[in-house]
Amino acid sequence: MKNKAILFLAIAILGIATYFFFQKKNPYLSTLKRFVPDNTLLLLETNEMRDNTESHVFAQIPLLSRVENQFYLLQKIGLSKEEIQYLIKDKTLYFALLPEAKEDLNYITYLPLNQSDSALVSKIKRLQENISGSRIIYHTTRGQRIAEVIDSSTKSVLSFFIQNDIIIFSSSSILIEEAILPSENSWINEISDALTPQTDSTITATHFNKQAIARFINKISVDKSKIAKQFVNLLSDSFTGFQSDESVIKSFGVLKDANLFEGQSPRKLEDLSMIPNTSSFLLHIPFDNTAKLEESLQQYFSKNKELNILRNTVKAAFKLNFSDIYQNLEGEILLTGFDEGDETFNGKALILRNKLLFDILKKTSVEVSKEKNANVVSVEYGGYAIKSLGIREFPTMLFGEYFAGFEECYFTEYKNYLIITNSLSAMQSYLLAISKGDVWSNSAKNQALAKKAKASNLTLISETNRALLGFKKSLVNAWANKFAENESQLNRITLSIFEILQGKTELRLFKNISLVESSKKYSNKWIKLASIQVDSSSKPFYFTNPSTKKQETFVQGTDNQIHYVKASKKVWSYQLAGRIVGEIKNVKILPNNQQQLLMASANKVYILSKNTQGFEVKTIPNNTGLAIHDFIIFDAENDKKQNLTLFSSNSASFKIDKTSLTLSVHFKPKNGAPHILPITTVIIKGVEYAILLDKKGKLTLQDASGNVANGFPITLNRTFNDPALLEGSNERIHIKLLSENGELFSVNLSGKIVEKKQLLRPNFESKFFLCADQRNTDWVIMRSDGKDVTVIDKSEREMFTIKEETFGVKRLKYYNLGVGGKYFALTNSYTTYRFFDENGSYVGGMPIISTYHPVLTYSESYQKLIIDITTPAALENWSVKLR
Repeated sequence: MKNKAILFLAIAILGIATYFFFQKKNPYLSTLKRFVPDNTLLLLETNEMRDNTESHVFAQIPLLSRVENQFYLLQKIGLSKEEIQYLIKDKTLYFALLPEAKEDLNYITYLPLNQSDSALVSKIKRLQENISGSRIIYHTTRGQRIAEVIDSSTKSVLSFFIQNDIIIFSSSSILIEEAILPSENSWINEISDALTPQTDSTITATHFNKQAIARFINKISVDKSKIAKQFVNLLSDSFTGFQSDESVIKSFGVLKDANLFEGQSPRKLEDLSMIPNTSSFLLHIPFDNTAKLEESLQQYFSKNKELNILRNTVKAAFKLNFSDIYQNLEGEILLTGFDEGDETFNGKALILRNKLLFDILKKTSVEVSKEKNANVVSVEYGGYAIKSLGIREFPTMLFGEYFAGFEECYFTEYKNYLIITNSLSAMQSYLLAISKGDVWSNSAKNQALAKKAKASNLTLISETNRALLGFKKSLVNAWANKFAENESQLNRITLSIFEILQGKTELRLFKNISLVESSKKYSNKWIKLASIQVDSSSKPFYFTNPSTKKQETFVQGTDNQIHYVKASKKVWSYQLAGRIVGEIKNVKILPNNQQQLLMASANKVYILSKNTQGFEVKTIPNNTGLAIHDFIIFDAENDKKQNLTLFSSNSASFKIDKTSLTLSVHFKPKNGAPHILPITTVIIKGVEYAILLDKKGKLTLQDASGNVANGFPITLNRTFNDPALLEGSNERIHIKLLSENGELFSVNLSGKIVEKKQLLRPNFESKFFLCADQRNTDWVIMRSDGKDVTVIDKSEREMFTIKEETFGVKRLKYYNLGVGGKYFALTNSYTTYRFFDENGSYVGGMPIISTYHPVLTYSESYQKLIIDITTPAALENWSVKLR
């Protein structure tokens, strides 16, 4: 009995000691648990307010810097600066950031009180009704007496209440009400053990409420959960140990779920040749144990019911084995986002090493295209075959929510990489940048940026000004405007690097560093860079050597010789039997792995295979009796392993046997009427169709065997000058057409006209032209009465008008160069081109003379427009400095 009494006494003493220990650890915890609501985005705790305010780490961080202003709100209730400083001396203070109404963020401040504050507390409790022209009103919410300060213009400027040992206040009366209203307050209860006790040591810590942040971003973003899912889960729950010097702020944290990185060696970012200079962020995940990576991902998906169901559905429907992809991955996963300057464009690219992955996705794409209502796009751009996968958010199904944001999925192979992008425009922009070498490995600025990253299991690099451009496009207008208003403050941090190493995280915010490369003075004058004497008889074929990243050219002379040009020198020539038709194509016919090109004349086909001397040429005679016209390549035929299919603009199709290298007619049309060029293709239920439009308005979708898609042809009985364009993706694909008189048609892939509208036509002389950009994905409209020219964007907004002095034929060439801007070449349909920017300002200071349409590109590294032109006697390369 005596022993039991001693035991009970010991337990009681232990309980009392435990109570007082935790009370001493954080005596204000019970009040915080009651009044920090679950929609809190982050909680900042700090005792740095007792020091010189200029030395505060958080004062240098956008958004957190606003907490400094919170205490001066207390002047609204008659406290002096000295009294406020006395109140906050030697205390750990708490600031909760919450959404305020629909269009703002604001803080609730929690100021602990102690016995030495009794005189000031009494003063606050005995407040007069009028203070310095303001008045105080009181009301009660759920038994809590709230004081509200109203200024002379009847605006509420401060609300507060005192609960036990804390004064809780905010400039927002809405947030004070939210703090009092009933809530589970589950988040603050979950993190309560992580809150720092009152201490003499200097501390600053931020605690992130990931679920609240995700809900908040969903509400303010146009595409809802994509941004939230992508990066919120990367955050540590808390960041502590803030350090700062003149150039960088550092903070540290721990990632609770670091299973993905178990068994993997940390590595630095090394290969910069696949990252465009236009990138706003880069996510790098290296690995050296593929089996362990797959195991970790399987564990991750087993805990995510929604994604697991999606993965299983895709596996069953399209015969896809995710393990085949994981087992073929090599070394690293790269994800980059890049802004292209367009108001709505925000590109992403997933970059995976090992081109065998391309074949796996090609098979999946074919399976998807067989499904009902599934339409798969297959296009060629710069010699690369680009396909749509037809599975939304596929990267998320591969690697989890870090890789969200791929509502569409387009893929291609480049060198030894599989590239997946979130739109066709993104793919074309990405290929354009890396093929011409406009990448981090060729940029001194971005090489220096990459060197700041350490060897890690995960690295996320973000350049603030570029990231803001993309982020604002993802937000609803009110919040996009709010971020724009605070852009200068946000740009005080020029670069962010977040790293995970064996479950520990480090966030570095770089300030006061220049990421702008030196540039020469802006001139706005075309300057000739290079010239090579060639009397060309056909449009040159410009391409970038994947190994050297240097531009190379094929051009045919008037003597029918084909010339291979690099570094402004003819390095190889070959005599052809006739003039080539159409464009030179990148192909894969021969069994070797060298670069292969295909070109055709009316009566011969030539296969060029790269070798040490230049190219080996194999000639295939056309003995079919049917001439080849401007052609495209069908890449989705069932016999593509045995044959290469050519589709001619006169509706004929040909097969090249890859073994015997012989040419045969596959389909011969009864009436080989020409169609408007260029021709694009679309895959419907596994079958590839050419989209054909003639000048009289007959629209046809025809496959290589001459079969016409259901619902076609349709006859619009209008005059057309420009080819049809594809818009949308998957089941939302439409065909866009514009008649000469300004009627804009949208036709679905069932042959139904889903939209028809008449554009503003000021007079009967006005004619309209649909002007696609170089990627054939973006477009504008030109309206001309034969004299003046007006450029109209997709939303039917008039961008600018060029006033001309004389009447005559006029055409417009449109170039969308992404971050380089949008440019327009006005031509007289012969050889003279005048360039204008999107404001209608003259670019370059003089007209450009070119036999064929100039090729215009933008160099991010040098901030120049680069133009390649063809004169009667030479190929020339010019540039103009933009900034």
